[in-house]
Amino acid sequence: MDASGAPQIDRIVFANGLVRIGAFRCSPSHPSFHDSGPARNYCFVFPRTAVEIQHEHERVFAANPNVVTFYNKGQAYRRNAISGEGDRCDWFGVQVDVVQDVVRAFDATVDAHPEWPFRFTRGWADAHAYLLQRRIFNHVANGTLEEPLAIEESVVYLLERVVRSAYRTATPAPYPWVGSRVRETVHHLEHILSGRRGERLTLRGIAGEVGMSAYHLCRLFRRATGMSLHQYRQQLQVRWSLESVMESGRPLVDIALEAGFSSHSHFTGTFHREFAHTPSSIRAPQLHR
Repeated sequence: MDASGAPQIDRIVFANGLVRIGAFRCSPSHPSFHDSGPARNYCFVFPRTAVEIQHEHERVFAANPNVVTFYNKGQAYRRNAISGEGDRCDWFGVQVDVVQDVVRAFDATVDAHPEWPFRFTRGWADAHAYLLQRRIFNHVANGTLEEPLAIEESVVYLLERVVRSAYRTATPAPYPWVGSRVRETVHHLEHILSGRRGERLTLRGIAGEVGMSAYHLCRLFRRATGMSLHQYRQQLQVRWSLESVMESGRPLVDIALEAGFSSHSHFTGTFHREFAHTPSSIRAPQLHR
């Protein structure tokens, strides 16, 4: 709760001179949901749910567990709901000189705009980075990792990894080979895939909704994202399940079915392919890079 007794939407779980780690939890009904003010840190963010984010002077995009989002300090942005879950995300703030050093390793032009080191609004979050950030956050939030040096080094390593990924793929970024209509279609598809958690989706149903043939839909989405519609959706499903696996004692079969998997074995196999660990082994995680 804040001083007024209202629920605290942005909670700091760790802070020192170099690194800050926070938990943002905001429902669509909260008065600050659409505009919670400019970014107060140079930070990178891992969404737990799906929301629309629009940085000032940039195109709107779907922020979900498949991506990591970037914010420069003072940057204005707005969010819109994709589902009733609102915006639930974990963020990692790093002092600007460290951010500049990390970005400079991949982009020498950072010194031309030192106060604006993040040039991407988002990048793909690979499975290793997604699992590592959740482990760091949980260890810090639960008090099982208190050594500042270990926390700082882990966060800087994580920052380097997600920045490298953003520069290596430059995706998802504005698609230079398509016009605005196709960009809107790709965004619509991401909205559908990430906003209908628990629903069974079909290719014909999605194609009819966006007004495109099934063949052209598959071709367009794969070219824009590097993934098929099914891969994108399944990656979301297994990442959505990670919270329950790590932070609850619920039976894994219940988590599997809730996440949209047909069986416990299907869930376990997909989970292992994504994270190189079984769900049961993740329940007693150690912090490894």
